[in-house]
Amino acid sequence: MYTLAELAHRLNGCLHGNAEQPISGVASLSCATNTDLAYFDNTMMLQLLEKTQAGAVLLATGHAKYCPVNSIVVTNPLLSMTIAAEMLPQEIERQEGIHPTARIASSAILGKRIAIGANTVIGDSVIIGDGVSIAANCVIEEGVSIGPHTVIRSGVSVHRGSKMGAYVLVESGVVLGAIPFNSLKAQGRWHSGIAVGGVVIADYVRLGANTVVTRGSLGDTYIDEGVHIDNLVQIAHDVVIGKNTAIAGCAAIGAYTRIGSHCIIGGASCIAAHTHLVDDIVITGMSTVTKSLSKAGIYSSGTVVSKHDQWRRNAARFRRLDDYIIRLTKLEKEHNKKNKEHISQN
Repeated sequence: MYTLAELAHRLNGCLHGNAEQPISGVASLSCATNTDLAYFDNTMMLQLLEKTQAGAVLLATGHAKYCPVNSIVVTNPLLSMTIAAEMLPQEIERQEGIHPTARIASSAILGKRIAIGANTVIGDSVIIGDGVSIAANCVIEEGVSIGPHTVIRSGVSVHRGSKMGAYVLVESGVVLGAIPFNSLKAQGRWHSGIAVGGVVIADYVRLGANTVVTRGSLGDTYIDEGVHIDNLVQIAHDVVIGKNTAIAGCAAIGAYTRIGSHCIIGGASCIAAHTHLVDDIVITGMSTVTKSLSKAGIYSSGTVVSKHDQWRRNAARFRRLDDYIIRLTKLEKEHNKKNKEHISQN
């Protein structure tokens, strides 16, 4: 829970009203109560603003005069609301204490004001920072370190030696440090590859439900500060993802890939192994990246939906595209040859 004065300071806003008003959650203008924070950025919602019962409203400078309750004037109300929403629920959900069914190794180092849920297992030499919350049915293997105020939802597996920074959010079903798929085939059979590396997650990272981050083969798989990863994302071994990059659901990142900072990877995109994407690249949804991208910009490769019969015709044409190119090249050469002969005769 925060006072309005604290929220205004954290959001770099200008407070109008009761500085001591307590705020414990976020809600819409129509549903908010006197301990909720709402936001307003659309004049079509003016009637809702005038009738709101919110404890305070985030809004832009020109709209403060319409607000009947406390307000915080900010540059971007929606962005400020998003930041506030990240702050407030974490204060509510952390209930201190260790459930009696949790199993914690005697060599584990536990911080202050932590919460560990039912049936969770904490292995040898694990380090857990202050204010960490680990929900039920999690497995934290030996040698893992978890930074302060990190939240781990139920059913998460963190394999040996993985490292997490502060204020990380790990949704249910996430697996950190899985064995890499780097098997080698020799003499007719597959041999498991090297798997002595780890996983390093920097501060303020968000990992969506059922996402898998594979451990490095010799080095570490590294996710830098502020990265947001959606649900059901596959990150292969030895990948490096730069600061404040966002990856949407069902994307797959191949081994040894390097993704720069401030990139956006659309849903269900595939990035091949050993590729390098520089900073500020956007990959639209359903795209396939098979080579490195050295220039910032927006890239696409997915095909849009069409009627089935139309798609079949176009697919057939695509298969003949190589023949068309060969024929066209031949015709161009013949045409150019005739032009040269015509010019020489004149």
